Amino acid sequence: MRRNSNVFLGAILVAVGAVFLAFNYDLIDFEYSFKAIAKFWPVLLILAGVAVLLNEKKSFYNPTTALLVAFAIPLGIYSAASNGVDEISEGFKDEFHLNWDEDDDWDDDDRGSYNKGSEGVRKGSLTEQKFSVPMSNGLEEANLNFGGGAAEFLLSESKSDLFAATTLLHSGNYRLSDELINNRHEIDFEMKSRKNNAFDFSDGDHNKIYLELSTKPVWTIDMGIGAGDLKFDLSEFKVKDLDIHTGAASIDVKLGDELQRVNVDVESGVAKVAISVPEKVGCEIKMDGALNSKDFDNFQKKGNSTWRTADFEDADKKIYIKVSSALTAVSVNRY
Repeated sequence: MRRNSNVFLGAILVAVGAVFLAFNYDLIDFEYSFKAIAKFWPVLLILAGVAVLLNEKKSFYNPTTALLVAFAIPLGIYSAASNGVDEISEGFKDEFHLNWDEDDDWDDDDRGSYNKGSEGVRKGSLTEQKFSVPMSNGLEEANLNFGGGAAEFLLSESKSDLFAATTLLHSGNYRLSDELINNRHEIDFEMKSRKNNAFDFSDGDHNKIYLELSTKPVWTIDMGIGAGDLKFDLSEFKVKDLDIHTGAASIDVKLGDELQRVNVDVESGVAKVAISVPEKVGCEIKMDGALNSKDFDNFQKKGNSTWRTADFEDADKKIYIKVSSALTAVSVNRY
């Protein structure tokens, strides 16, 4: 029996080693099959039980069983996590009332005229603030750093100002600071320190952040979203650098072809990230991190963590996407 157990253990080690060797040399496409393979983690527990029966002492504490259980545990966690990413994202939307409304009309009674540094006006259970930064003559570049907690973030084009915003919050306040340096405008738009004051997730209207940007300058955007719902159509904006830092959020970004090169850097936790890129722009994706779900249609794999469009090398305009994440569902599609 001991000989059978040793043969069984040796076969498992040979099989596992062969799979990882093939993966390292791109002999198999492990990225697309790993999620499906992970669903068979209970088979490892069955084999672990067989190993106990084959063991001459019928002991659970034998090398083969320990090895199989050691593989089964992370695969089981991955399988549950990958299937739960969408559920978690949807749960945040339902719990925090962060449902996206495609037909949301911005010209409603909640908006009105802008002024810089509004102290806030109470409207029912929400406090409204309004901010704006005027457009400067000869402005070439603008940097926007903004962030927030659980809220719905919406974006549109500003026809007159460089930047404008309206916030509708249950609690907390935003602050705006800006500085003009030569032909570059620096804008910081973030929540004030609340000292244990959190958003109120009670029934009723949810938190909303309305942003407006000018399409004239070249933008660098750095955004940090904790838990929320963000859908930005940036196809008409000149965005050269886009940094996204998010926790448990749903991020949907559409990029354009206004510039020769665009850099996108995504750092996320348990999130859902969808990025749309133009069909005529070459795109490269580099992704680091384990336990992620990937959907890169019309991309070719170039290495263990790199994907490119077929026309990448010859494309005049290129988008570079870098993703560092933990338990994230990431999709990149071309339109």
